[in-house]
Amino acid sequence: MGLFDFFKSKKQGIENTKFNSVQFQNEICALALWKLKDHNLQPDVAISELKKVGLNDEQVNFILEKVKKFISQEGNTDQPHSTHPGIDDIKFRSEEYQNEIITYAQNVYFQNHHQYETVKDILLKEGLNTSQADEIVNKLQERNAQMVNEFQDKLDSGEITEIKIQPNPDHTKENTGQDQVDRYIAYGAYQMDRGDLDNALELFEKAIELDENATLAYANMGKLYSLKNDNLKALEFVNKALETEPSHPQILDNKVDVVYELLGEHQISESEFIANIKDVLQQDPENPNALIYIIQFYLRNNQTDHAIESVEKLFPKYYSEDITIQLMIDTFNRLPVEQALKQFDILESKVNDEAKYQLHYNKGLYLKGIGRYDDAIRVYDNLNKIQEFSWSFYQMGIMKNLQGKTDESLELLKTTFRLEPELKGDAKNFPQLQNLWNHPEFIEITK
Repeated sequence: MGLFDFFKSKKQGIENTKFNSVQFQNEICALALWKLKDHNLQPDVAISELKKVGLNDEQVNFILEKVKKFISQEGNTDQPHSTHPGIDDIKFRSEEYQNEIITYAQNVYFQNHHQYETVKDILLKEGLNTSQADEIVNKLQERNAQMVNEFQDKLDSGEITEIKIQPNPDHTKENTGQDQVDRYIAYGAYQMDRGDLDNALELFEKAIELDENATLAYANMGKLYSLKNDNLKALEFVNKALETEPSHPQILDNKVDVVYELLGEHQISESEFIANIKDVLQQDPENPNALIYIIQFYLRNNQTDHAIESVEKLFPKYYSEDITIQLMIDTFNRLPVEQALKQFDILESKVNDEAKYQLHYNKGLYLKGIGRYDDAIRVYDNLNKIQEFSWSFYQMGIMKNLQGKTDESLELLKTTFRLEPELKGDAKNFPQLQNLWNHPEFIEITK
């Protein structure tokens, strides 16, 4: 198991192939949009619903950003098209025009990296008004979802009984549209998920034959070769995918995973690994796994200033992750005390209130680690005035014990266990409380 495996496990979320599918993107964006509109665009309920579906924090943020763009366009009454009379209603409702405009919208969608907001903008420029453009985008979403559902429906009905899916030789670049390319990618992803890697490879290769810029086909081939334990080949296809979409967050994540595996297999050197990590950060300066690896590298090589810069990028979004906290403390421990305390102040000016609360908690850990118990206790006491937190009381109780103030320690531990009874087990095994383990009151409160 790698050094950062536990961090990766927290980031698992929805598997990339499913997450990037047209159907799933349509459905999950619709869910997020619904929850945001139902709650006056406040994100808390939407975030909760997205996490219930299984998205990780990164995927949640990606979907919210995507939906926010759509909302901002809906709400922008200053757009020159917003008051446009639009297409004559009789013409707009005609079957011929509806088929024509939806087909046109689908072509625009495929040509513009699956961006519905771009489709809407172009429809407005074509003369549709806002409500007409919204209606066509909704119908386009339904058509795309149906396209992905067809295959599963045929499987469920028994119409398709063969496990292997044969590419159609009549499908050539000259006579096949983007929708068929997407079908091959979807079918390939399905076969890869069920373990038929050879058939999946055949389908991805067919997609690339039809469209040499099929980003998701290359990305899926990268995953496929990882499953085949050929990570050098996997890296080749991940890089190919990044040629067309260099900033795609999921593909960049895949690249980090692949080069980490190559490092573990001794197929690339640490310098090559770090060069790849830096390439990822060039495209996505806040990629969490890449930042974790680069911070670790900087600390090993005593490049503390660079480590601090990377901690400042990692902390604002991933402040509650154990690995982020540990790397921050490890980095600040390399600095003189006053400089380290100044870094806490600098970082505080760059984060939101929730992250500030965690930052102060980390500052208390730092002060505790250098033996400045009274200063650390003040930090935790102030945090509890903002919002009581079991671990703040726990840390205060530990430090009071280290100061030999047993009665005060036990009172703080009582509060800790009232807020979080599960910490009783931790306290009975925590070395810095060992002298209390046989104390009658400690035994009583940890029952």
